[in-house]
Amino acid sequence: MSLAAPEDPSAHLADRFLVQSTDLRAQIVAQSPIRFTDEGEPFLCLPAPFESFYLGPERHSDLPSDVAMMSDIRVARTIVGPPFPVPLLGAQKWLVREREFTEKLFAGYAAETFRPTVVDSSPFSVLRQRRGDGVDDVYVGQVTVGFRGGSSGVRKTPVKEGCESWRKTEGFCDIGAVLKADYHRQGIASAATKVISDFAVEQMGATEIRAGVLQSNTGSVRLWEKLGFVEDESMRAEVKLDEAKGGGAEIGCWYIWHLQ
Repeated sequence: MSLAAPEDPSAHLADRFLVQSTDLRAQIVAQSPIRFTDEGEPFLCLPAPFESFYLGPERHSDLPSDVAMMSDIRVARTIVGPPFPVPLLGAQKWLVREREFTEKLFAGYAAETFRPTVVDSSPFSVLRQRRGDGVDDVYVGQVTVGFRGGSSGVRKTPVKEGCESWRKTEGFCDIGAVLKADYHRQGIASAATKVISDFAVEQMGATEIRAGVLQSNTGSVRLWEKLGFVEDESMRAEVKLDEAKGGGAEIGCWYIWHLQ
């Protein structure tokens, strides 16, 4: 007897998050780096030479691509965290969480709060490439940044003297990037993480940002060093990989940036 598939907790969500008010869009564009499609979907542009790439909110139609990417051993072997292979239910729950952050951010903008530090995660988590000529945009990966506070968010760096009152001066932000294997080693991840880290600092009030990497993932190490992150060697620790990922142990490292 087969078990019924669990109910989709994201089934009630529209495929895309849209801002319908053209007036609100204009206000947001004037006071932030956010731009909008003609339909009202918000996005962040990547700089040259990656103008065809952009960061936007998670769509319901992204879920199969999420699962496929995170279940690719070439990708999964380089990261620690999600189960392998990633279950569809996990991706559905992630979408519900991301949509809540997106709605909260734009509710803040609607209330004319243009540096809404109450928002603890950037909604611009999915990297896509425009193909043009009527071809659907291509899912490339995920670039995330989220705030951690309380006992699990003890910062490692000093708060900048005279730091603006709207900034987060306790806790820190985690940042990470996961791209489909076909897009590795092209400089795309570096450009996307620079855009999203700038957003975290300028719009979310981040003052300390951390990136966790496996020491063997030299591409990621170079990426964070290029962006000005510095390893805190005291945080190195052995990480045991899931047997499903091939098992074994790696050295996990933390690279940190802070507002100076």
